[in-house]
Amino acid sequence: MGIRLLYTAADANYFDQAAVLVKSLSATQRHPTELMVFGNGWNREQVSKLKEICFDNVSVEVMPVDRNEFSEIKLSHGFPLATAYDIIAPKFLLQEYEQAIYMDADVVVLDDLSDVWDQELITPVSAVIDSHVSFIGFPSMWRPWRELGVNPKAPYINTGLLRINLSMWRDEKITERCLDLLASYELPCVDQDALNLILNGNFDYMHPRYNLMPYHLMKRLRTVDVSEDPADIQDAITDPAMIHFHRSFLGKPWVRGCTHPARQLWTSIADEVSPKWRKSIDLMEAIKQTAARFAKVSVLDESTKSLSRLNASNMSRQA
Repeated sequence: MGIRLLYTAADANYFDQAAVLVKSLSATQRHPTELMVFGNGWNREQVSKLKEICFDNVSVEVMPVDRNEFSEIKLSHGFPLATAYDIIAPKFLLQEYEQAIYMDADVVVLDDLSDVWDQELITPVSAVIDSHVSFIGFPSMWRPWRELGVNPKAPYINTGLLRINLSMWRDEKITERCLDLLASYELPCVDQDALNLILNGNFDYMHPRYNLMPYHLMKRLRTVDVSEDPADIQDAITDPAMIHFHRSFLGKPWVRGCTHPARQLWTSIADEVSPKWRKSIDLMEAIKQTAARFAKVSVLDESTKSLSRLNASNMSRQA
């Protein structure tokens, strides 16, 4: 059995998030796993610390990316190049590999990923349907689906976790096609929008427990109910294999004011791997969260109560 390849994107200013990810992987993976961290600005102390966190079956390598090589790539809304590493890597950074799992750095893994790795793909990508933007044409004015002849009712995936057949990806020139779109249109969700427009709903399905998103937890903002089995949504909430702390009205655990029910899980791991970490302040996000609570749009699903009991000790339950 060979080593399983995972990769993520994290510059040095995302050390705490990367450390939490590495810690959670080390506690849960049963098979030899290598995590490549594509990012810049890392110093020796940070890299050494990241390697020290690894144990059992997990190893980590920090891989600098030459920005000059990708100087012609322009991302909308001032997003950094690292935002697009997930779609750049299969073509330019992982040429020697045939299979990989991509995951965002703002996640905590709670279970072994064997089912994800062993999934036989008939398309280049397997992923979870986005819990808030569940269709490409929602909202219709955000994406150029009319201009590109894309089905607006096609399901829209979240790129927080991708199981990728790299050979198929390269054969279908997905990197090149995504970059062409990013050069032609200002897409609000950047790489995620581009990939969805290219796939046009043609992807392999992944159970939502492998990418539990904040909007899975919010009854009034969760749109994926129309395309997911309600039982699968409840399974994802009560028994998540991966929790994704992306931007939402619940906030992020490393930012003051976060109300995500699993925030203690992330902070308890951070306390172990980076004791000097500090919560940051995002005034604009705090205002948005307060407004959402006032408008009662961030009301949580009743089954989220179990998430508040998660902490660092829960990670090893499946190891």
